[in-house]
Amino acid sequence: MSEPTPALRSEPSPSEKISALDLHMMPRDELLALYHELEAPPFEEMHGEFAARLLDQGTARDYLLSAFALNVKGRWLCKAFEPTGPTEGHGYNSFMTPRGVKRSARMRTRLGPSKIPGDTKDAFHLEYADFNSFQRGGPGGALLHTMFDEVRKVGPRLYLGIGRTGFTEKARAELHPFTLEGPVAPFVKR
Repeated sequence: MSEPTPALRSEPSPSEKISALDLHMMPRDELLALYHELEAPPFEEMHGEFAARLLDQGTARDYLLSAFALNVKGRWLCKAFEPTGPTEGHGYNSFMTPRGVKRSARMRTRLGPSKIPGDTKDAFHLEYADFNSFQRGGPGGALLHTMFDEVRKVGPRLYLGIGRTGFTEKARAELHPFTLEGPVAPFVKR
């Protein structure tokens, strides 16, 4: 019996058949492996507000700590981006508070090689250091100053992000997966 031709054996890219629900059900290790297979989104595609959700963090303890840190300003709703040039831009996170939606935790955005060890493919970067510090926001601002996210495209209107934050190298080495879906609304200028 002859072997099937390579064209018949090849599968479509794993990301072509993955939904947001699939991502929400995946264990952290599978999310990290998938992230390394994905490509950066086109820069101009990252414009507007994208619904955000924390994914599996490996353990219940790590999930609770991550969720607490993300939701300390209010319930985390989205990340938003606006290009200011061909490969750079800026953005914010939004949170639902008792007084309504609060847009804060500003960041710069750009395309470039991943900063995750062993991964040199491009990613959409979210860099918080320029807009956040202890002087601007107390301990929360100091923690935001250490935050750095990367995003890659899973499929139409679906993205997988990896966040890192912490005051020590060990803490910043921890990878925190999240999803972005959208855009669901336009970018709000302040």
